[in-house]
Amino acid sequence: MRRIAVWAAALVLVAAAQAPAVAATGSAAGPLRAMAAKPSPKPSAKTTTKPSKPKPPPAPSVPVPVATEPGPSQQCADSNQVTSKVKSVPWAQLALDWSSVWPLTEGRGIKVAVVDSGVDANPQLAGKVTAIDLTSTGFQDCSGEGHGTAIAGIIAAGVQAQGNPFEGVAPEAKILSVKVFTQAQQTNSSATLAQGILDATARGAQVINVSMTTRNSAVLRSAVAFALSKGVVIVASGGNDDQQNGVGPFYPASYPGVLSVGAVQPDGGLAPFSDQRSHVAITAPGVNITSTAPGGYSVNSLSGTSFATAFVSGVAALVRSRYPGLSGPEVVARIEETADGSTGPGTGDGLVNPVQAVTAILAPAAAHATSPTPRPQAVSVDQAPPPDLAAQRTALTVAAITLGLAGLVAIGTVVVREGRRRRWRSGSMPAGADDRKRGLGGPDPR
Repeated sequence: MRRIAVWAAALVLVAAAQAPAVAATGSAAGPLRAMAAKPSPKPSAKTTTKPSKPKPPPAPSVPVPVATEPGPSQQCADSNQVTSKVKSVPWAQLALDWSSVWPLTEGRGIKVAVVDSGVDANPQLAGKVTAIDLTSTGFQDCSGEGHGTAIAGIIAAGVQAQGNPFEGVAPEAKILSVKVFTQAQQTNSSATLAQGILDATARGAQVINVSMTTRNSAVLRSAVAFALSKGVVIVASGGNDDQQNGVGPFYPASYPGVLSVGAVQPDGGLAPFSDQRSHVAITAPGVNITSTAPGGYSVNSLSGTSFATAFVSGVAALVRSRYPGLSGPEVVARIEETADGSTGPGTGDGLVNPVQAVTAILAPAAAHATSPTPRPQAVSVDQAPPPDLAAQRTALTVAAITLGLAGLVAIGTVVVREGRRRRWRSGSMPAGADDRKRGLGGPDPR
């Protein structure tokens, strides 16, 4: 009994000592039980990898492009000018005949930035457009006539969607819409335009269409120079002379390296509004033009150097696709050299010729005057040919025969002369008169 009492007392003392520890861990028991009740997930690479580096902040003031174009914005467009269908082939399409080069190129792989009022929805632009909005007004084209949408259609509208005979110059090209102005803006900001050119360059545009004008500014000049240094072809409208814009020179068309465009009428003459003070490199149709509009088409109602510019941008896309190795300046030079020729002031090298621009075989460009110091090059030295022994023998034989004949002629001459003096008689010659006088006709007196 005494042993049992001792064991019981010992058990009581052990239980008393363990009680504080259980109380201390009681607050954590609940969560632990909950975790234990739910099977833990299997280890994965994600849970065992090192912490990822923090993502860099997005570039300021540059929105991310959307994947597709916005829906139709009929509340923005002038519905009185928009029709649902084009019934006949537009005159510009017939005049330039760009579809003749489609077996060679349709502009595939080329991204053309339309720095303008946005690009709205149209069946012939479906799947072709990404967009950037620098105006904070949305991606839709609210410029009244659908200015940017018309520019995009001239450049890259798909082939005769829904039976419409209208089609773009480079139907396989892609459009990057860079919205830089709205209908509410009375003037174009050169700073916003410059930012649009920089954004288009950064997002890989090989051709930038600028169908607007402004005055010269340092920020715009710098943006254009940067884009050109990256090999981008900038096509810009030469400008319209009117009360709102005044007269040129306009920019960016007048900057060196920019492919500037004037407008011509259906008869080929320079449009009366096409500015002649800006630098104009080439012309294209710019009067009574048909193109896409938000949700429809503007038929024979568009006029301006803006639309002429779009035709040349389309040709630039064809050339870049056909000749991917050409630099930006070489693309510009090719388009200028293959134009139809100047027809007077304000026409530059004349009407753009898509067929010649794509197919012509041109002489290689001359080397730049400021070429680097040439390295030593191997040169060929002209050497005398080996002697021709047969020719030498022939020459000596001819010379000997010639000398022999000359000797015979000399001897014959002497013989004939002496024979004449002797009157061709044999014997000694009779003494001359002078000899007889000196007594030389007889025997020698000595």
